[in-house]
Formats: sequence, structure tokens, C-alpha cells
Amino acid sequence: MKLSLFKYSTFYGIMFAIVTVIVIFTAVQDRRISLKDEMLDTESAFDSGWHNKNGSEVNISKLLKAEGVTPYVEYSIFNTLPQDIRDAEVIFFRSKNIFYSVYIDGNLVYEPDVPESIFYNDSFGTRWNIIELSAEDSGKDIEIRFMTVYNSGRACVDNIYIGSSGGLILDTISQKLVSFITCVLILFVGVLLIVADIPINFRTQKNHELLYLGLFSVDVAIWCIVETNLFQLFFADSRLLQTISCTSLMFLSAPIVLYLDSVFGFRTKWLTNGICILSVIEFIVCWTLHLLGIADIHQTLFMSHILMMTSAALMLYSITRYLFRKRKVRFGSATIYIFLKAIGFFALAFSTVVDVLRYYDGDPTDTAMFVRIGVLIFIICFGISSLERTINAVKIGVQTELVNRLAYHDGLTGVGNRTAFEERLASLEKIKDDVPAVGIIMFDVNDLKFVNDNLGHHFGDDMLIKSADIICESFEPLGAECFRIGGDEFAVLFRGDNMQEVYENGIEKFAEGVRQHNDMPEKRFRISIAHGFAAYSKEIRGSKLLDIYQQADKKMYENKKEMKSVQSRPEEYYRDMMPAVLS
Repeated sequence: MKLSLFKYSTFYGIMFAIVTVIVIFTAVQDRRISLKDEMLDTESAFDSGWHNKNGSEVNISKLLKAEGVTPYVEYSIFNTLPQDIRDAEVIFFRSKNIFYSVYIDGNLVYEPDVPESIFYNDSFGTRWNIIELSAEDSGKDIEIRFMTVYNSGRACVDNIYIGSSGGLILDTISQKLVSFITCVLILFVGVLLIVADIPINFRTQKNHELLYLGLFSVDVAIWCIVETNLFQLFFADSRLLQTISCTSLMFLSAPIVLYLDSVFGFRTKWLTNGICILSVIEFIVCWTLHLLGIADIHQTLFMSHILMMTSAALMLYSITRYLFRKRKVRFGSATIYIFLKAIGFFALAFSTVVDVLRYYDGDPTDTAMFVRIGVLIFIICFGISSLERTINAVKIGVQTELVNRLAYHDGLTGVGNRTAFEERLASLEKIKDDVPAVGIIMFDVNDLKFVNDNLGHHFGDDMLIKSADIICESFEPLGAECFRIGGDEFAVLFRGDNMQEVYENGIEKFAEGVRQHNDMPEKRFRISIAHGFAAYSKEIRGSKLLDIYQQADKKMYENKKEMKSVQSRPEEYYRDMMPAVLS
């Protein structure tokens, strides 16, 4: 018994629902401790109790606000290790924008080894650090000597824990895994949008919404991935990652403004060009200052932030103006896309403003936390809208291509029609003296009227299709173009060297194709095609291709008379072949 698609879909849905319930029920019933929980059983936070040499408490997550802290001046904070430290335990912590070293009981136990390069910022960036401990370190004094690098921004030592290194690393990964996966998803969508734009705009310059949105998404994803600080666990060069993070911000403004202009169209076109030019100028200025040692690219981040805030303002302006213009649109699919765009823009603009403000407030947590969420909402909302518009554009392009095909191709045989032949002949006329030679072959299918009148037009159509196939298969591999220019007439155009040789090779294959068809015992009709050839070359300079065309046509009619004189008449041939039909 054959199941209908609806019935099978119903059964499939029921089976999937049953399995889902089983999985959820089983997972809820499981009360066992995970491997991560077992490894973290002895973990303890060590972020409180830090103080300066005067005994004043220090907020290590905001070191720039600590009393007496000045960039490039060494400062120390102190604490006492727990009394129950076991062998193989470690201190695990994150440092940001500071130079530092760690001492236990006055002895240096840790100092980061970082690479140097002219392209790196002054600070170490964001680093995860592990300091091995032993039971003998229990109750000892620990000191972190550090120097902050910048007057503004975030400088901190946070996420300090004591426990097993494996468990602490696993816990850090699990905490940041969702953020990392979100970034990878944004990156994947961005690449997908860029790739989708290539075939859509390959032939003609159309709307590049998907390209601009894809470039913006990829750039945001790169920045957000670095800012999750998860990469720093697997990549030793934290300074390079900070350079990537700062540089990626320089590229954010241009693609989003280009996208805004592509979607909405700014009334003043200088606005788009202005933002793009400013983005280029910013890149040149920032890197010039960096390489000259005047200010590194972290110190010039405010330029990127200004452009980002400007772009956010343009987003809000664009969507507000768009909604105001569309306020009278009736509810429907168009209204849904309007709301999607509004939600996407407001989410992105709001998240951008929030994260920039968090940065200048010195918030030590993930800088891209809100932007990541806003971008994801934005991409989903606008990706759907842009994809819908692009699909419509593709449909229009397909329809246009279909109209062009109908205008220049014969509907029965699929070869070029008379219009295409005449335009091609006219274009060759203009360049005929710039090419070695131009050849024209005329063909005429014999017996077509007899077959149509006595066997039926479907037999005649099949005869024409088969004739076109034989002609095209014989000459197109040689670089020729085939056309049907009348009811039973075909033409072949080609250019190049050795016209006579090309013609003879093609005619030899053509004659073989005709013979193979006529030798088939199950054939329904005879193929008989007259032909004539003429060529234009520099030896007859001054002649027109129309004259060559008429010469080939004249030779074709001469060949037609010759063929009729030697082959049996159609009445006799088809009476012997199909007596029942012609009786």
C-alpha cells in the first residue's frame, strides 16, 4: 500500500515527538554528577580579599579605579592563599591590559612570556594564566605586581580560582561555549550570504544587499569570537588576538552603511561615500600612528567607536523614516518584512550603543555581549527580508532570460531563430575585415511539405528536430553557430582560418549523421538535406556578407536540384516504407 506524503509526514512527526519525549524524560531523571562537576568539586573562588600595601581593599576587576594606580607605574596587590591547598592545584585567572608578575612569599613564581612585534599593541591583551601550586604554599602571601597600560579602557585581573587546571579550563569553556557558538553561527551566516551573492550578481550588477550584510556579519563575528576570550585558551599569542580585535572594529561601519543605502537609499548620496571614506581614513591614520609609536590602535579605538555610533544613529534614522513612509501599508507579508527590519535595526543600534558605553565604563565582562545578540537578531530579520527580495530579483531575471530566449531562439529546435541570425550577420559585417574569414552554410530540408501533408505535422516537427540535431552536432564542435531561418531552412555561421577545411570536416560528419539515421530500420522518416557553402575572405574585400549569404543560398538550391534528380520521389519512398499510412 502506497502512503501519501501527508500521511507519511504525520507518522514521521508522531515518531519524532515520541523520541523527543523519551529523551527529555530520561535526561530529567538522570541525577548523576557530570565529569565537569567532579573535576570542579574542589574549586574555590579567589577574587575577594585583595588589598594594597596600605591594607585598603582593591576591586581587581577595575584596577584603573584603584587608588594610586597610574599607567606604567608599578603597583602591587596582595592576598593570602587558603590553608588547604593540595599538590597539583593551580591559580587560574584572566588578565587584561596590564603588565604583571606573580610572587609567593616574595619569590617570583610567574611572569608571562609574550612575543614582540611592531604590529602589536603596548599591552599583553587578554590572557588566561595558570600558576602551579603545592601543599607547601598553603597560607602563604601572594603578590601581583602590575602596571596598567592605558588611561582608559579595561584593566583587570578577574575570574580568579584555585583548583585543578583541567576542571577550571573545562568550566571556562562551558561558560563561554554558548557565546562562542553564537559567534560561529554569525560567521557561518555571513559567509553564506557572501557566497549567495556571487551567483545572483554574476552576470549583471544588481543589488548587493547580501554581500554587504555578509561582510558586516563576518567582521562582527571575528570581533566577537576574540572578545569571548575563549580563543585565548588555545592560541598563545594574545597580543595578535588583540590586534585582530581592534582592527576588526575599523571595518564595521562601511558595510553596514552600504547595506543601509542598498536597502533604503539615502537622499544625500555623499553620506554613504562619506562614511566609507572616513573608514578608510581612520584605518590609515590609526595604523600610521601605531607604526610611528605615537598611539597604538587600542588607544585610537575611539575613532572606530565614533563611526560605530554614527552608523547606529543612521540605522535608527533610516528605519524611523522607513516606518513613517510605510505607516499606511495594509497588514500582510509586506507588513511582516517591515516589522522584521524595524526589530533588526533597533536591536543592532541599541546593542551597539550599550556595548560602547560599557567599554568606557570599564566593564570587564565580555565587550561584545550585547552586540553579539543584536547582530544575530539583525541578521535573522534582515537576512530573511533581503533573501526574499533577492529571490524576487532572481525570478525577474529568469523571466527576462526566458523572454530573451523566446526572442532569439527557435521554439521547436532550440537553435537560434532568424532574428538571431540577422543580428549575428550584422555584427560579423562590422568586423569581417578584422578576422581571417567568415563562412556561411545554407541548408534546406527536403520533403517537409509532403511529410506534413501526408504523415502529419508531428512527423514534420520530428524531422526538423532531427535535422537540426545533425547540423548542430556536425558544426558546433568546430566553433560554428546554428540557426533556423525559415520553415525548412537552416544556416550555419563560423569564422576563423581554413574555412574550406572546416567546412569539409563538418560536411563529412554531417553526411555521416544523415546516413546513420537513414540506415536505421525503425526510422519513421527520411532525412534529406541540401546545402550550399560560401565564404568571405580578404581576397574579396569590399563584398558584403549579404552577398556571401546569397551565394551560399544559390549553391544550396543547386544542390537541392541535384539531390532530387538522383533520389526517389517522396511519394514512392514513403509508399514503400509506410503503405498503410499512404493507402
